[in-house]
Amino acid sequence: MIWMVLLFPLLGALLNGFLLPRRSKLLSHGVAVAAVAGAFACACCVFLEFFATRHSHLYFGFNWLQAGKFTAPFELVVDQLSGLMILIITGIGTLIHIYAGGYMKEEVTTYRFFAYLNLFVFMMLLLVLGNNLLVMFVGWEGVGLCSYLLIGYWFQEEANAKAGMKAFLVNRIGDIGFLIGIFLTYKHFGTVSFSELSSWMNLMPTLAEPYPKALFWITLSFFIGACGKSAQLPLYVWLPDAMAGPTPVSALIHAATMVTAGIFMMTRLSFFFYAAPDTMLIVACVGALTALFAATIALVQTDIKKVLAYSTVSQLGYMVLACGVGAFDAGVFHLLTHACFKALLFLGAGSVIFAMHHEQDMRRMGGLRKHLPITHGVMLVGVLAIIGVPGFSGFFSKDEILWKAFIFPTYGPILWGIGFLAAGCTAFYMVRLLCLTFYGTPYQDKSAHHHHHPHETPWYMWGPLVVLALLSIGVGYLGVPDFLAHLVGGHNLFAHYLEGLIYIPASAQGAWGHLHAEHAHELEWGLMLSSVALVTLAAGTAVFCYTNRPVRGVASFLGGHFPRLHQLLLDKYRVDECYQRKIVTPLAEISTFLWQVVDVRVINGCVNWVGYLLMGTSGIASFRMTGSLHRYGFWVLAGTVCVLIISCF
Repeated sequence: MIWMVLLFPLLGALLNGFLLPRRSKLLSHGVAVAAVAGAFACACCVFLEFFATRHSHLYFGFNWLQAGKFTAPFELVVDQLSGLMILIITGIGTLIHIYAGGYMKEEVTTYRFFAYLNLFVFMMLLLVLGNNLLVMFVGWEGVGLCSYLLIGYWFQEEANAKAGMKAFLVNRIGDIGFLIGIFLTYKHFGTVSFSELSSWMNLMPTLAEPYPKALFWITLSFFIGACGKSAQLPLYVWLPDAMAGPTPVSALIHAATMVTAGIFMMTRLSFFFYAAPDTMLIVACVGALTALFAATIALVQTDIKKVLAYSTVSQLGYMVLACGVGAFDAGVFHLLTHACFKALLFLGAGSVIFAMHHEQDMRRMGGLRKHLPITHGVMLVGVLAIIGVPGFSGFFSKDEILWKAFIFPTYGPILWGIGFLAAGCTAFYMVRLLCLTFYGTPYQDKSAHHHHHPHETPWYMWGPLVVLALLSIGVGYLGVPDFLAHLVGGHNLFAHYLEGLIYIPASAQGAWGHLHAEHAHELEWGLMLSSVALVTLAAGTAVFCYTNRPVRGVASFLGGHFPRLHQLLLDKYRVDECYQRKIVTPLAEISTFLWQVVDVRVINGCVNWVGYLLMGTSGIASFRMTGSLHRYGFWVLAGTVCVLIISCF
């Protein structure tokens, strides 16, 4: 069954890419959905088999790479983490594939789109199932390739092609860090197998030199790779531009695949990160700053997909923050809840865009609640989940991260404060999105651009949204904090589920004692209530600002009182411009110099002048070579006479 999980999406990609009729959109869609749905069914069987025993299962494929003492078999592993991930990837991937058929119905052909989409799912499955770093790296590079193909799917427009190339190149920077991490791991530990590395760390009572220093550089290198895939500072810039692709692609990238790869990789190597506290502090700081940084940009964005893109960057910051403070279980739990409500929000935004004839500017929307009642209902659930309203999934996962950040010994309250402010910003911009799209001034009053009344999408588009809405409510109860358990019944099932997989090595137990220490429930209650109060205040402010006429939003306030700050947020802190000026332009100038001067003039010039010299000398030597046989005979005779005369003397 585990091999079928991989085989089905790969087979769907091959069929759509090479064998099926090009014009049959219904057939290409059906094959793509069947491929991912089949993988989901097999994944459920695999997971249930694992869950019955609670023991990791290794599946050997074949001897892949071997050179001297180095071996890297093609081997898969099913444990708590990979079992959960294959359910997320195939389950949510199936819903996105079903939805995509309706969204892409205006395209002339869709075989290429669905081939890429199936290949994306296959590569992500390979990434999470691999039992060594090299198999993971194949999937890691594969999702990078698929993101390039799908973001630039409408490559006829130059902006889309550039967005795909940007995603590809920025991720290559992170991949260099990932490769260095692999090389250093093998150098110091002699293996790249996760099982062997975990056993090695678990058996070491203390870490003697040079391992502590080596682990710092190994984990830092891997974290650079995670910053690329999971869009953290300073490598986040590709993700907002990834909105150039079709909306189902955005949902797949942001919810079920790719951006979660960095979080998954750090959790898989959590035993390394626990043993490198200096790296963990860097991870925590980067995650917290990314969460707030992206949230402030989202406050003033007007493109509905760009708001959700910066929201994804911010939520990924929370997951990275959780990893940095040692709460890997909380980070994975937020990965699960985020996969549900972010897929819901992106597909809901796609339904709005579809109904508005591909209009994405929220300023040209409004009053759509009457025209899109189902989309409005599910989007409301998604917004309540992401902002952390009690009872919805985001409340349980986000507050757990904030709590673990607060008790972190190094700068814990500061990290909590940054995450706390990011939560307030999230509540404001997400409710702003909801108000500008579904409430307030009806869209007819805003622009004469629209000549058709929007209407609800067909059932095969809103059906997956309803399923995701139910998941966005229900999955949160898998991770109810222990101090709330007596109110809702049960205990933190998710944390217990991951026990045994995420462990603190014996050599690092002393640095992470706070994770298992007893803390006053009153403090946890106080932090939770303060978070709920902030979310309520921010959401209420957004409702007041964006459901009145004229709109009195944060953009108007900032534009009037702080025009420079407002423009800075609109320009996204001008990070792209800085990269263009400081990195891209100098590299382009250096490349031009190397081409026009070094290559053309120096290298080609030397080669050409050697040719010219040989041509000139051969021309001088052959000036008498006219093709006349009697002249050649004369010169041969003259030469012979000269030789004889010289030999006589």
